[in-house]
Amino acid sequence: MDFLKLNTVSKIWALVFVAGLVFSNYYLYSTTNSKLESYKSEPPFLRFDFTDSYLVDRSSQAPYLADGNLDTEWRKLRPSSMKVDFDLELRLSHRLKSGIYVPTNWKGLNIIACSKNTPPLSLKVLEREAINVDKESRLPDDTEYSSIILDFSKSEIATIYLKKDASSVPQKEYPNGIWIWAVQGIFENIGPDSCIKDIQLFE
Repeated sequence: MDFLKLNTVSKIWALVFVAGLVFSNYYLYSTTNSKLESYKSEPPFLRFDFTDSYLVDRSSQAPYLADGNLDTEWRKLRPSSMKVDFDLELRLSHRLKSGIYVPTNWKGLNIIACSKNTPPLSLKVLEREAINVDKESRLPDDTEYSSIILDFSKSEIATIYLKKDASSVPQKEYPNGIWIWAVQGIFENIGPDSCIKDIQLFE
C-alpha cells in the first residue's frame, strides 16, 4: 500500500514538473516573440550622459533628457569626458504597419529648458543609421542633419523644424532607408542652470 501511495505521489510530481516546464517554455516564447516584434517597430534607444552628473545628484539621469516627463530634469554638474555632454536616440523615422515601414511625419523637435536662465545649448540633430542588432553591439553611422545654438533667454522652449522626405520600406528590407533621429548637445557652463527638462519629437 505504501508503495502504491509513493508511486502515485511520484506521478503527480512528474506531471506538475512537465506542466511547469511546458508553461515556462510557452511564457518564454511568447514574451520573447513580443519583444522581437516590438524591436522591429522601435529598436532600443541609447541615452548617454558623458558628464556622469548623477554622481553628484542622483536626480540628474540621462534617460530624463527624453522621457516625456516634465517633472524630471537633467543638469550638467560635471565636465564631459567626450566632445559632447549627451547623446540621445529619440525615435525611428518609420513605423511598422501591416508589414511595411511607413514614414512618420515628424515635424520638429522641442527642446525644453528648466528656465530662462538656462545658458545657450549647442545641439546637433543627427540621422543615425538604424542597425538591426542589439543595442550593446551596434556601431551606427551618423549623418548630421543640422547644428544650432539654442538661446533660452526669451523662452524655455526652443523648436527645431524637420523636413526630410522618406519612402515606405518593406519589412524584409529593414533597415534600408530607415534611420533614428538623434541629438547631441553640449553646454559651455557647468552648474544647476545648465538644465534640460525634455527633448521631444512631435508630429
